[in-house]
Amino acid sequence: MNRLLFASVILLAVSCGGSQDADDVEPVTLFGPYRQADADLLATALDQWSHETGIPVRYTGSADFVNDLESQVYDYASPPDIAFVPQPGLVERLLETEALPALPADFVDEIRPRFDPEALRLADFDGVFGGFPFRMNVKSLVWYRPDQFAQRGLAVPDTLDQLDAIVDEYSGTETFPWCLGFESQTATGWPATDWVEDLVAREWGPDTYRNWVEGKVEFSDDRILSSFESFQHQTFGVGRTYGGRAAMLSTNTADAADPLFFEPPGCLMFKQASFASSWMPDGTTFGEAADVHFFVLPDKIGDDPPIVAGVDLAIAFDHRPEVLDLMRFLATPDAVQPWAAAGSFVSPLVEFDSADYSASDLAAAELLLAAPDVLVDGSDAMPVDYGSTLFWSEITEWISGAQSLDQLTATMDAERPATKSD
Repeated sequence: MNRLLFASVILLAVSCGGSQDADDVEPVTLFGPYRQADADLLATALDQWSHETGIPVRYTGSADFVNDLESQVYDYASPPDIAFVPQPGLVERLLETEALPALPADFVDEIRPRFDPEALRLADFDGVFGGFPFRMNVKSLVWYRPDQFAQRGLAVPDTLDQLDAIVDEYSGTETFPWCLGFESQTATGWPATDWVEDLVAREWGPDTYRNWVEGKVEFSDDRILSSFESFQHQTFGVGRTYGGRAAMLSTNTADAADPLFFEPPGCLMFKQASFASSWMPDGTTFGEAADVHFFVLPDKIGDDPPIVAGVDLAIAFDHRPEVLDLMRFLATPDAVQPWAAAGSFVSPLVEFDSADYSASDLAAAELLLAAPDVLVDGSDAMPVDYGSTLFWSEITEWISGAQSLDQLTATMDAERPATKSD
C-alpha cells in the first residue's frame, strides 16, 4: 500500500492481488472524510477485498469533504465510484438532482436483512436508497471521570435540572463544569449545533425535533429559542467552560477533552459523540470503575431520552458490477471489523459480533438498540448548504459575540430552503 499526503488530502492506493492483471482492471475509487488512522483502518478492509478479487482500489480522504465532493460531482462531473457521506442532507440533494443513482431494488432487498431496521431507515429518502449506513455514532453522550465524581459526591444526573445544579455548583471553580472545543477547520461549529439539537430533542420531544429539522418549525419558534438559551446557560455563561468562551472557539474539537485528564482536572464533563474515545490518552480505560465513563444527556423528567445519532452513508455513483460487489462487501462485518477492533466505530449490522467492540463502543451500540427514539443529527440531515454550512457558521458567530441570538434565528429562517410541503 502506497500512501501520499497532500495537505489535507490522503490518497491510499491498495495494491491488488488475485489472478487478474492490475493493468487490465479499472480501479474502484472511493472518497470520504476519513484521514490518518481512520483511513488506514478503512484501507485494511479494502485491501482484503482487493486481494480476493484482484481489483485495485483507491481511497482519497479530505478534510473539506463536502466542498470537495460537490466539486467532483457538479463542477467536474467526475465523481468517485463510492463515497462515504456523514451528511444525509447531501445524499438527499444528490438524489434529487439526479447526480446520484438510486441503488437497484434487488441490491437493496439483498442487503436489507443485514441491517438494524431503524439504522437502515436513515438511508431511506421517500423509499429511495442512494446508499446504506456504514458507520454510526451516538452524539448524546457526556464523558466524565468516575473518580472525580466520587471524590465530590456527585451522582450521574437523571434530569436536566440535576445537570444544571452540577454546572451551577462548579461554575468558576478550579475544575470547571465543561470542556468544549468547537474549532474544526471548515466544519467549525458542528459540536455546538449538536448541543442545541440534543436539547431540542429533550426539551420538546422527537416530533418537534423532526419538524424543526425538516423546516416545518422555524428557528425563531419559542421552543427552539428556549433550547438555544439552555445551551448558552450550560456552556458559555461566565465560568462554565475551561478557558472561557474564547477557548471554546479556538480549541480544536479533538483536543477539547484534554483538560478532563489533567491533575487536578480542568473540567468535570465533556459532551461529545462516541467516537471521542479515539481522542483520549492512550491506555484510557472505560467503565464505571475505570478512567472514564459516559452518561446520556438527560431529559427534563428523568425518562429514557431520545438518542441523536450520526451516520455515515456509503453511496455509489457508478453501478458497474465490481462497484456493487465492493458495496456488497462494505455491508458485511468483514469490512468494518478492523476499525471496530481499534475502537471508535459503531456498526448498524445486526450480525456484527459485539466481541469486536471496545468497551465504550459496545456501550454506545447498546444505547442505540435500547433507545426509545433514534434521531439523525439535525445539521447533517438538513440541506447541506443550510445545515452543514450555514448553521455551523451562524452558531459560531453567535458564540463569538459577533451577533445576537435573534440575528442567528432570523438568518436561519430567512435562508431556510423550501420544504416538500411548502
